[in-house]
Amino acid sequence: MAKTARKAPTRSSASEDGSDVDTALAGSRLTRLRILWLVGAALWTLLVVSLASFRSTDWPTHVVAMPTDPPLNLCGRFGAATSYWLYFTLGFGVWIPTVYLGVLLVAIAMGRRISHPFVRFVGCLIAMGAIGSLHAEWFPALGPLTGVDAGIVPMWFADEMHARFGPVGASLIFTAGLAVGAIVAADAIVFMLPGVCARAFSFLSPLWETDWRAHFGALRERMGAMFPQPAVAGATAGRARRSPARAAAAKPATAVDATDAEENEEDGIDEEDIAQAEIEDLSGDSESDEIDEGRAVDAATIPTPAAPEPAPTNSRTALSEDELRAKIEKLPIKMTAKAPTAQLRDEDIPRAVDYSGYQFPTLDLLEEPEGNYSTKMEAYVREQAGLLTRTLSEYGLEGEITHIESGPVVTLYSVELAAGTRVARLETIAKDIARALQAPNVRIIPNLVGRTAVGIEVPNKQKEKVRLKELMSSGHAANMMLPMFLGKDSAGEPLVLDLAKMPHMLIAGTTGSGKSVCMNTIIMSWLYTKRPDELKLVLVDPKMVEMAQFSEIPHLACPVVTEMSKAAAILEWAVTKMEERYELLKEAGVRDIRSFNDLGEAELRERLSPADDVEWAKIPKKMHYMVFVIDELADLMMTNKEVEQSIVRIAQKARAVGIHLILATQRPQATVVTGLIKSNMPCRVSFKVASGTDSRIVLDQKGAELLLGQGDMLVVTPSQTDARRSQGTLVEDKEARAVTKFLKTVAAPSFERQLLTIRSGQVANGGGGDGGEGGGDADGERDPLFDKAVEIMIESGRGSVSLLQRRLAIGYGRASRLVDQMGNAGILGEHKGSVAREVVVTMEDWARMKEMRDEAEASGTIFQKHYDNSDAESEALRFHDED
Repeated sequence: MAKTARKAPTRSSASEDGSDVDTALAGSRLTRLRILWLVGAALWTLLVVSLASFRSTDWPTHVVAMPTDPPLNLCGRFGAATSYWLYFTLGFGVWIPTVYLGVLLVAIAMGRRISHPFVRFVGCLIAMGAIGSLHAEWFPALGPLTGVDAGIVPMWFADEMHARFGPVGASLIFTAGLAVGAIVAADAIVFMLPGVCARAFSFLSPLWETDWRAHFGALRERMGAMFPQPAVAGATAGRARRSPARAAAAKPATAVDATDAEENEEDGIDEEDIAQAEIEDLSGDSESDEIDEGRAVDAATIPTPAAPEPAPTNSRTALSEDELRAKIEKLPIKMTAKAPTAQLRDEDIPRAVDYSGYQFPTLDLLEEPEGNYSTKMEAYVREQAGLLTRTLSEYGLEGEITHIESGPVVTLYSVELAAGTRVARLETIAKDIARALQAPNVRIIPNLVGRTAVGIEVPNKQKEKVRLKELMSSGHAANMMLPMFLGKDSAGEPLVLDLAKMPHMLIAGTTGSGKSVCMNTIIMSWLYTKRPDELKLVLVDPKMVEMAQFSEIPHLACPVVTEMSKAAAILEWAVTKMEERYELLKEAGVRDIRSFNDLGEAELRERLSPADDVEWAKIPKKMHYMVFVIDELADLMMTNKEVEQSIVRIAQKARAVGIHLILATQRPQATVVTGLIKSNMPCRVSFKVASGTDSRIVLDQKGAELLLGQGDMLVVTPSQTDARRSQGTLVEDKEARAVTKFLKTVAAPSFERQLLTIRSGQVANGGGGDGGEGGGDADGERDPLFDKAVEIMIESGRGSVSLLQRRLAIGYGRASRLVDQMGNAGILGEHKGSVAREVVVTMEDWARMKEMRDEAEASGTIFQKHYDNSDAESEALRFHDED
């Protein structure tokens, strides 16, 4: 094997032709081995069937004068002759090598290796001879062939040994030979038999574990109480008292159930006490000649000095430093996964097969993962385990560390507490444990699923930098639609989630905790795995610097949004887009975006049945995923109160049509992360927050306030509601710049036209309501539902806010703004108190107004919303230059 290992690099570095020759030779050799195995299996089956179906009357035989011909053996004349001569020569022992050959064939088929197969076969032959000889020695008249029942060879060997050593000596020699052959053939099975026998007879353990001495002592005490013996002399009285006294002294030792050593000590103490008691009794009994029955019973219950109370058996004895260190060295530690030694390849990243001319960024643009981190941490982790054990003992808690899981940031120690110890006692000394371990803090996990132990998370002395390059080549993102390489959990396993299954995500954390790096990691994950035609991103960055580096990637649906009013309008557009997609899915007869994309163009055209080629051209053949990444949700909620409704509607319904939300905030307050938003965000990631209240708002549990920052996070997913502690992936700015610079040379952004038409304005202005004039702004952008709302007003003949709410299924604020915009545009009359406004234009006037508006927008002007009610016949529409 060593020579083969040394030659392996030479073969791998050979030329390509040489490799092909080696592969062909290896393939032909494997084929020959398979053929030999099949031949051997067929011959073995033929032998077993022949031996099993042997009949002593079949030809050839010496048992009967007229043998059966043709023979009844299942393998015919060949099987009858083979089985006859084997039984005639070797007897029943022939089955031992036969069974061994069958086991060998099965092991070869399963790919397992049997060590020293030839030597083990020799052991089978030794066992076969011993079995046959014992058969001839003990049962000479029992066998398939009369006259040679045990086989001619074993019979001859048995006769020779019987003549020289006698029946007992020959039997001992044959038994020893059988044991030697069994050990040589199957040593592991033979050495396993004593343990199996011990377990088989374990039901008899109460017999030898019972304290029979105490039982007999109690029996003697009862007999003495039932049939008291009066003493006529001092010696007799002493003996009468001595037996009950010993029985009484033995009772406490039996009840306590102490160890053997403690029983011996107690016995010594009782002998001295009993001797002293006998001296006192003898001096008192010399004054009387006889003792009545009551005095005899009193003598049996003479009090003796109390013996030292034995320690409880369930308490653990304190270990010395050397014993504790040796025990910690044997603990199993699950270290974080080591950096792969093999070269990471771009082919390992889960991507679509059809690139359609698009080129993905390569792994060379990312930083290399760290190496030998686990090796450096193992000694430190074991030292901390010993220190933790001593700390628990100092505070009166009996606990034993049973398992250790070391991750990139924290190490989880599984502590098995003594029976009856409450976890609350451990939580009260959490700060003392952190001080003893010289750690910033520790986190107590009261319940580890699948274990009876309690978890104690202790921060590592040195953190591991989790790199994106390592996670992408781990293979955990297979079959994921929107993979996110978030980092590593506390056990060092890659944390890779699919946003399509989440389906929305909430990220919270203070400044510097790693929130922005986490969002950059998510975006980078999709730049490496998704093409622009598969995924469109809408990035909202009020700081204008966090996501500016992604401003030129081809996956953007619109330029990076930095104004909150425009972000609110985009979310309203997303709601409309969601409804359009649902209508398309309904017409196609599918349930979700994945099923729609699986339809071919022929199947899609058959289901939708477009009227002409123009209508068919407007139908999307594939739906791309859309993800809205919003940083600083608090700013959006403060400037646009009604944006909560859009967020909630998208979070509740948009999963099936491939629209997803990622919301981030550094202020997880109840006014920002409302109950509706939180209930519709099942995937939540919390970095370090200011207080336990903020942690409860995000995760519904405390713990995030104890995080260390710089990527240390708690993750809650729909499939796992318990918070998992993890270390986020570190994506540096130079990596992001290198990737975006590469993508800039591959493709340019292709923006959505509808998103480009949305302009900044006071979209979120409160709007007066039914009668508030000036609720909208003359320079504000037009609502996408403006045209439809005008048609509803003209058809109904009255300008009512509640009417728009019912017909358009929108909120009060948006309906009020629509009414105000129509009033400023001259479509509705003046406000008249609680009465609905008057509609002053007809449907024909509205059609002419839309034509003029479209022409004005095309010529570079915008609509001037002004109407002069003093002159109803004058021109209702005015335009001005954009300047």
